[in-house]
Amino acid sequence: MPHRDLFTIIFGLHVVWTGLWRSIQAAAYKPNSLWFCLIIGLVAIVAGFLYRKRLDRAASITAFCAAAIVFGFYFREFITQPEKDATFRVGLVILSSIAQLVVIFLPQKRVSA
Repeated sequence: MPHRDLFTIIFGLHVVWTGLWRSIQAAAYKPNSLWFCLIIGLVAIVAGFLYRKRLDRAASITAFCAAAIVFGFYFREFITQPEKDATFRVGLVILSSIAQLVVIFLPQKRVSA
């Protein structure tokens, strides 16, 4: 996929925004959400830059770990506490995690020289 790096960086930025959005929704500082999303988002952004450097295996492993952690955490919260966490924000980050996993596992076009 030619723009795998760009999609992964956008995913990382979306995860960071999700942590900020939680504090905005609650109208209070939510440090757990902010730091969790900031760290995992930065891991995804690093994976995007690894894709850009053509380190595909390391980037795929890093991006997979970030997307799997985000998906697992938010999906568990969505299922176990629907009255608290069944929000548009959580649904959107679950969908973007699934999209990131699809981007990771799409076959890459080989360029022959």
